[in-house]
Amino acid sequence: MDPKIIGAFGLLCLCSISSSIAASMSGGEETPVTGAGAGAAKKDETFTVPTDADSLAECYVARYWDLRATFGTDKAQAKNHYTTYTTNGPETRDNSCTLSDAEAQCYLDRYPAVQAYAGTNLKLARKHYYEVGMSENKDFTCPPGVTELKCYGERYQDLQDSFGTDTVKLGRHWVDFGKGENRDFSCP
Repeated sequence: MDPKIIGAFGLLCLCSISSSIAASMSGGEETPVTGAGAGAAKKDETFTVPTDADSLAECYVARYWDLRATFGTDKAQAKNHYTTYTTNGPETRDNSCTLSDAEAQCYLDRYPAVQAYAGTNLKLARKHYYEVGMSENKDFTCPPGVTELKCYGERYQDLQDSFGTDTVKLGRHWVDFGKGENRDFSCP
């Protein structure tokens, strides 16, 4: 047999044995980086945080339930409110599109499609918001948001009688009274 082949075979065996010893000494086998199981491809986590005026207006209302309840998807009104009350006025609200970890988690918790896409990965949740959620006017406010406030109003007859479907008034009631009364805003 060719001595070069024997030498290469010996080196291969030595490397294999060394890897096994190193793995047993370090506490076990290597774990996949993605944590998604064998053969799963890691999703690209790169994204760009939008800074254009329309995106900032959408992020502004997506962050605050009262603004979403008041302006819906009207970006012109959202921009005007930001200029009037935050830039030149008494409020200190954030209109940036940079989602905090808490906001990314609330976005992830709010939408099953985002959970299916991102799992528990907050970077992927942010990416989903920038690439999909913004164009669908999805909110990243932590509950209660407009959706939960509608459920809140539907859940209690006295609120229906007093406020109907006015989510701004329902939200104010939640803040001023409902939370302290341990009322439930969850959706069935």
